[in-house]
Amino acid sequence: MAANQSSPGVVFQERDLTTITTLSTANVGLIAAPFVKGPVDEIVQIASERELAEVFGKPNDSNYEYWYTAAQYLSYGGILKTVRVASSSLKNSVADITGSVDTVLIKNLDEYETTYENSGSNTFHWAARNPGTLGNSVRIFTTDAGADQIATCPAPASGGEWRFVPEQPLTAGASTGLVYKYSIVLTLENIVGTFTVGETANIDISGADKEVDVLAFDLPNKKLEIGIPSAGVDAIIAAGQTVTGVTSTATADIAAAGVERNLYISLNKGSAAFSATDNVKEGATGTGNTVVLATVSDEYSTREYLPGLKWVNVAPRPGTSRFAQNAGGSRDELHVLVIDADGKITGTTGAVLERFIGLSKASDAKTTVGETNYYPTVIKQRSEFVFWGFHETSLHDVDANNPGAWGAVASTDFDIINNAGGTKSYPTDSVTLNTTNNATAFYALTDGADYAGSGTYTVSNADFATAYELGEDPESQIIDFILTGPSGASDADAIAKVTSLVNIAEERRDCIVFVSPRRANVVGITNNTTATNNTIDFFDQLPSSSYVVFDSGYKYIYDKYNDVYRYVPCNGDVAGLCLQTTEVAEPWFSPAGFQRGILRNAIKLAYTPNRSQRDRLYAARVNPIVSFPGQGVVLYGDKTALGFASAFDRINVRRLFLTIERVISGAAKSQLFEQNDESQRSLFLNIVEPYLRDVQGRRGVTDFLVKCDSDNNPPEAVDRGEFYAEIFVKPTRTINYITLTFVATRTGVAFNEVAS
Repeated sequence: MAANQSSPGVVFQERDLTTITTLSTANVGLIAAPFVKGPVDEIVQIASERELAEVFGKPNDSNYEYWYTAAQYLSYGGILKTVRVASSSLKNSVADITGSVDTVLIKNLDEYETTYENSGSNTFHWAARNPGTLGNSVRIFTTDAGADQIATCPAPASGGEWRFVPEQPLTAGASTGLVYKYSIVLTLENIVGTFTVGETANIDISGADKEVDVLAFDLPNKKLEIGIPSAGVDAIIAAGQTVTGVTSTATADIAAAGVERNLYISLNKGSAAFSATDNVKEGATGTGNTVVLATVSDEYSTREYLPGLKWVNVAPRPGTSRFAQNAGGSRDELHVLVIDADGKITGTTGAVLERFIGLSKASDAKTTVGETNYYPTVIKQRSEFVFWGFHETSLHDVDANNPGAWGAVASTDFDIINNAGGTKSYPTDSVTLNTTNNATAFYALTDGADYAGSGTYTVSNADFATAYELGEDPESQIIDFILTGPSGASDADAIAKVTSLVNIAEERRDCIVFVSPRRANVVGITNNTTATNNTIDFFDQLPSSSYVVFDSGYKYIYDKYNDVYRYVPCNGDVAGLCLQTTEVAEPWFSPAGFQRGILRNAIKLAYTPNRSQRDRLYAARVNPIVSFPGQGVVLYGDKTALGFASAFDRINVRRLFLTIERVISGAAKSQLFEQNDESQRSLFLNIVEPYLRDVQGRRGVTDFLVKCDSDNNPPEAVDRGEFYAEIFVKPTRTINYITLTFVATRTGVAFNEVAS
């Protein structure tokens, strides 16, 4: 070849002739199942039973057959591509904005990003990460800067109670700010009944009822937080007066020294703090009565998200991040807690599932190391339990001249969470509320729904087909075994389900489907003849294919998660035995028999056929699973579901061809776009023939021939850009039938005379 040089010199070139075949590892299964949690219609790779429980939840009375099919396969090693199947009844738990029952199904992260992440029309503030009722246990608490100070006010001298109105200005010398909240905390005695947050209550003052708003009620500590309505209270609240609920009919007396008037203040940006003895007006600046502040303290140190649980013990007070400060903004920081309200997720009531500290309301916010800090994005990336849906809109406006909606850029002076402790931030949720739950927004996720069905989940065949179809492309998904799990509730369901799986395998032509009988065929059937007839009748309705393997088994195992014993189908075990055979021998060895066919974790079988019944099953393409006393539970057949006599009616032959086809087709891809000539054909032969000699040496084939020359690559094929290779193999057969003949001879007879 002429070198591309314009003057004398040396150019070196390289040519790679080291292309070799790589060994195929058949260890990847696929199953679709109605799990209790996890992403829906998305393939997740699972490597162990523990990981299966962590990602998709533990088994329950409705899905244990699917769950243990997956778990039993994993017990043999390998990888399981697992899909949580969808259903029309499946819904995410949400914190709804409208207050009505919401029906939201967010299947997985892709669907969230496509449909919900940047949508301005979501009807929920937050949603459970995964569909199902488990999300109904999730509670979310968020807090931001909130009030800067709490000022204790003295009792008015006369007239009526102070009437501080939220967001009205406060001024005292150089100190300026807004009323964040004004409330009165009453210490009660002689309590009868329970006051309801959000209702009104009457206080008997000198024989006249004065109406107030119930903001929070803490029965254990005998505290009632009330707000002054817009019409005011034209009398002074004092010890000894009686408080009566309007809707709850609760009653109590105000204890001695039981009235505490608290003014919550949000300082203006850059303002000095208020101090004790400062004079402020209860109305707009320059009007209203003058109030001399008694004491002034930090508010955050008393802020709680649940009674007795303070935010200050979670993290320092959220304020302004360095990023927002540099951009000229303020109050962008936010803390988020995700809590297990009833212990159904962790087993511990009130356990903190996740905490996110110092997130930002600014859409362009970055951390000090340059990572995104915008709270919806961080929650999406890091949370295992929730998705964000919509910003909080009931906010305290820190600057009327500068809108501070969440999600704006970092230069914004962001509004803060609303001050109404009970009526807005804490909806009724069977959670005892304290009087100090200010600047905390509370969200209860509700309306999550599982798969419909009584006793077992009901999932349509269309939903199963959609889930399994995620694995139908052989180029994007490597799959060796497809696990059916339970076949179906009826013959019609089972035929439809199995047929759809067979279609996938026949289309891919690189994997095997494993099928067990319907549960009703064998479990609870005391007569073995009936069980045999049921099993044969069922499998006779299924299609013929060498890419399918039938078994006869349901095995009895211990469910450690629920402390019960259960019958589960054996198709996960049969696939596992094929996987195990690859590991301990070769993929073209049979997975059956006492050497490699012992099932794990089997206490007993629902149905163990005798010799004559095994004969009938084997003739009907069904591989018997048999319990032999003292020898274990054994796969006692290695047939595929092919309906006619062929080398491919044996599992080992089918797996031999799957293995060599995958390896050699991979080698063939390296020939694409190369020169179509005799040299390239010779190179291909030099790749394939050593591999087949290796397979022959490892007892996979008894002989082979690879033909790739000008005979099967004529000039017209070369002109069309086509390349042909024909690979002939003689597969090694397995021993299925053994005959032992014992011959007695006379003493004087030579063996060579009779042995012929």
